[in-house]
Amino acid sequence: MAGASVRRTGLGIAAWIVVGVAAVSHRDSSLHAAQKESAPVSESRASPVIVELIAAHNRERAAAKLGPLVANEKLEAAARLHARDMAEHEMMSHEGSDGSTFNERIERQGYHGRKVGENVAEGQRTVEEVMRGWMKSPHHRENILGDFSEIGAACAFSEDGTPYWCVDFGLPFPKLDRDEAISAAVEAVNRARAKAEKPPLKVNPKLAQAAQKEAEELAKLGDLRQGERSASERVRQAGYQYRLLAEAAASGQPNADEVVKSWLDSPTQRENFLGEVAEIGVGCATSEKGIPYWVAFLAEPLR
Repeated sequence: MAGASVRRTGLGIAAWIVVGVAAVSHRDSSLHAAQKESAPVSESRASPVIVELIAAHNRERAAAKLGPLVANEKLEAAARLHARDMAEHEMMSHEGSDGSTFNERIERQGYHGRKVGENVAEGQRTVEEVMRGWMKSPHHRENILGDFSEIGAACAFSEDGTPYWCVDFGLPFPKLDRDEAISAAVEAVNRARAKAEKPPLKVNPKLAQAAQKEAEELAKLGDLRQGERSASERVRQAGYQYRLLAEAAASGQPNADEVVKSWLDSPTQRENFLGEVAEIGVGCATSEKGIPYWVAFLAEPLR
């Protein structure tokens, strides 16, 4: 029996998205008679079988010309606790006995990624068996060959010796250099304006200061909707006088190109970015969870 699920971060003001996949029966009844002492897998973090399980994932990825997955202790801890939980309750599920989802369990271990996923299985006695079952299932295969860079794996046994497997996948947020990210965002905006035959926007230091403060506040709060000051208040506080002003904010986009694309994909924001404005200020900050927060102020100054 096996199950797969994946969660991606939402962009902009979107929430987390969870896609659940129903389990597929693949249980080997002969395993009910198996004993822990004779089973070829171990729950130990240093288990050669777990090392082999990760290596097997990377062989499949190499065959598909994909980069390898690197073991992550936080993902491993989440996988180990869930494998034990499934074994103790003799039930394969993405839902923990406490009602937790896999993304909640991963976050409890302090792992906050752009995207996380999980594969679980019950009854397979070897790495070869469990990998064969997962690779034959489209959803499990999608996780194994997915857009992830980190992995944590575990296996635990029920009282009757049945193995329960859990693999958690993660794609961490990149560590952004603030100044480079801001410059890249301005460049991306001006490329879009050039394509639309609009003049480039000039970076205004006061707008940039206001945008950076707003980004830092949103990152600290961890919510795009909870800024203490309005855009106009923030800009006026920086000493900038304007005739027209627009604001764009976003979270979760890993780089400048993606955040600008997300803004331009919104009809309202696209109109603002390609509109009759002359100056821009961009801010970028990272939350405690590693999530990037972006703010752009677009303005036509008061002359």
